[in-house]
Amino acid sequence: MLLYVALLNLLPGDTTKIGEVNIAVSAKQETIGSTINLQKKSLEILDVVSSEAIKKTPDATVSGVLKRVGGTSIQNDKFVVIRGLSDRYNTLLLNGAIISSTEPDKKSFSFDLIPSNLVDNIIITKTASPNSSGEFAGGVISITTKTPTSKINETSLGIGYGSLSTFHSGWKLKTIILPNDFLSTKEFRSLPKEVRRSESGKVSAVFNPTQTINIPNLSLKYTLGDKNYITNLTIRKSSNVTTSQRQDYMSGNDLMYKYVDINYNNTINASGIANFKLKSFSFKNTFNYLGESSVIDRKGINYDNQQLITSTSSNHNNKFILLSQLSNKKWGINYSLLYRTQPDYRINPFAKNIDNTGDSIFVWRDSYRFWSKMQEHGLGGYYNDTLGKLKYGVYEMFRFRGFDARVFRYQPGFILDEITNNTDGYNAYSNLTAAYGMYSGKINKLSYSSGIRIENQLFRVNTFDFGGMAQNIDRLYLDVLPSINLVYGKGNKNIRLSASKTVARPEFREVANFAYYDFVRNAQVVGNPKLVKTNIINADLRYEVYPSKKELITVSGFYKHFNNPIEQIVDNGSVPSNLILTLDNTKQAILYGAELEIRKNIVKNLQFYTNLSYFKSSVTVSSWYRPLQGQSPYIINTGLFYTKDKLSVNFLYNRIGERISAVGFQGYPDIYENARDVIDLTAQYQTKKITIKLAVSDLLGQNSKFYQPNRTLIQTNNETNINLTINYKI
Repeated sequence: MLLYVALLNLLPGDTTKIGEVNIAVSAKQETIGSTINLQKKSLEILDVVSSEAIKKTPDATVSGVLKRVGGTSIQNDKFVVIRGLSDRYNTLLLNGAIISSTEPDKKSFSFDLIPSNLVDNIIITKTASPNSSGEFAGGVISITTKTPTSKINETSLGIGYGSLSTFHSGWKLKTIILPNDFLSTKEFRSLPKEVRRSESGKVSAVFNPTQTINIPNLSLKYTLGDKNYITNLTIRKSSNVTTSQRQDYMSGNDLMYKYVDINYNNTINASGIANFKLKSFSFKNTFNYLGESSVIDRKGINYDNQQLITSTSSNHNNKFILLSQLSNKKWGINYSLLYRTQPDYRINPFAKNIDNTGDSIFVWRDSYRFWSKMQEHGLGGYYNDTLGKLKYGVYEMFRFRGFDARVFRYQPGFILDEITNNTDGYNAYSNLTAAYGMYSGKINKLSYSSGIRIENQLFRVNTFDFGGMAQNIDRLYLDVLPSINLVYGKGNKNIRLSASKTVARPEFREVANFAYYDFVRNAQVVGNPKLVKTNIINADLRYEVYPSKKELITVSGFYKHFNNPIEQIVDNGSVPSNLILTLDNTKQAILYGAELEIRKNIVKNLQFYTNLSYFKSSVTVSSWYRPLQGQSPYIINTGLFYTKDKLSVNFLYNRIGERISAVGFQGYPDIYENARDVIDLTAQYQTKKITIKLAVSDLLGQNSKFYQPNRTLIQTNNETNINLTINYKI
């Protein structure tokens, strides 16, 4: 099939189809007016964010931008939730190429990897079309990076202040890499104790973080280009300090433990693009590197063991993504590389009896050191063409992933004892092939588009069970996905109706047996080889009014029915001292809701913007019902934008309703995440050469909470950030 695609790629022709997105435009969609026009003319239901709108927010990354889109929210400042559905129900297209999960322990893309200044526009498609990915329930997020247009040479310097971190104490710890000549698991376990002592010395047992004073957060950007190319390099360095109060219960209101965690986090991010126009060809390259390092200081009481706890942990995560794409108006090929390492995640547990007045001692059995690597290669291609009103095309994507981990604890004398399980590694392969045909046309004022997409995925994960027996998880998915989109337009008004079938398939990690220990949540994250795919029926209705080129009013309603929805649950075998988080299929669920979006000029220089969303879901569990995991009952986004001459001032408000973070079981209630108010402010002054921007993020800094009915489990403070950025056009 890949050879067939390659041959098709050589055929001549012309079309305005770009990648996997059913959007046909030749002009850049970087202004608010142009994106509203795109939204008005599209056959699908879209929400579009332009680079002009992005500049009016304090958001440094795409994750911040996405939380301002109607029906969209963000979890952990990274993962997107659309229409109340958890992050695993969305698909990302970067410059038309499907990008898989960046995370080793969940099906999700970390949107804090992409700086907002690299983005030309973001389009969230909420209804299906045959020439777009059929794997989604929330939305398809399409990010287009900047393209060559005219000569540009500019640089930007930013400095930021965090209310809880800047000029406060911080901790840094040097990463210790597991050497290449470190013995294999089998060899290491066969060594006598004294030889293991020598081998253990290759990775120092000394835990000696360096105390520092956190300097202000810094960012540096440089862009160079002309009508044939554009390049950009963005470097960001930041620090963050949070304090969390954590507790859980044995039964009733009897505490299992009560801890206070101080988390010292340091992040460095380097991102860039190198995009070229070569006659009728486009050659786009994007890279992102994110390095995160954290030290956690935990103090408190474990009532179950009657111990005073003074533990520390450190964690390092390095992510690198490379995406290269060559395309013209009919075809495209792309290659992606995802490389993620977790070098030397370690836990250093100290404890003493509650009644003991002496020093704490090292708890050998609870010590932990962990190294892991994950590497994934993706190779894809597509071809699209038209024959009158008929559009058709093919798509193919290969993915290869390898994951390996080594796990140790210490014996007295700080001699490593390897506890790596047979399940602590897997390799996986996927081949997704798709073909579609769609017919579009217009009858008087009614525009329509209808067709079928067929997707075939060969999916395999090679792993082991706990007994060491090979376990090959094979799936062959064949999905026929029909869809129809209708638009009745009259003047500046549209009525839209859409119906479709889509799917949500398990990801590699979700079916692998690998169990990862999360010190922060005091939980193990485990895959489930028995997961099956989710089938979704979707129906949408929207009414739109466009009073002017920069104004809109839309009202939407939608309904979704799920067979075998996939959710994160707390496993029945869990106890509060050792939670087990896994995934499971419930029988069925429904989700319905309404969305209101208004962008309206109040007076000449003042514009009001709001999007309000209401959601209701019901999951069938035995003879009772509950909401979907991750689904909020409402989302509020509101803004006031003032612009006059060279000055613009913006006020932004965001609130996300409480949602289930993890589904409990009988005797252990569901865990909820609280709602909180977020206020952001920006002020920008722009001349011909210089732009000065002052941004205040999370002005209120309200606490985040995870709780069960009538009791709080985790409460974490959030800091206010103030950033000053100066951009100079050379």
